[in-house]
Amino acid sequence: MLKRIFSASLLLAATTGGASADRDDGYWVIVGNLLETDYDNTASEAIRNRVRACGFEPFNDFSAKFSGFRPGFNTFLLGAYETRAEARTVLNTARRCVPDAYIRRGTYSGE
Repeated sequence: MLKRIFSASLLLAATTGGASADRDDGYWVIVGNLLETDYDNTASEAIRNRVRACGFEPFNDFSAKFSGFRPGFNTFLLGAYETRAEARTVLNTARRCVPDAYIRRGTYSGE
């Protein structure tokens, strides 16, 4: 029974993004980056539409607001996930629409 509950929670994470709105620390699935100097609404919407096609709604913010991220980008991501396994499940689904998506560990400092 425990295995079934765990599998169901991973499926939920894969289909909804699974991240807690309260989680600022963990594993993030990066689905797009724009140089801060190149950011525009058309490019942003193109990234969002690619990710939405796989059933996710990404959020974005400046990469400098995340520990462990390289500054200078406006980063589009899913998460944060508590474990790498949860992030990997989401990554596997997201890569159907964003083949170059990847996982990064970090803490978001917010506003």
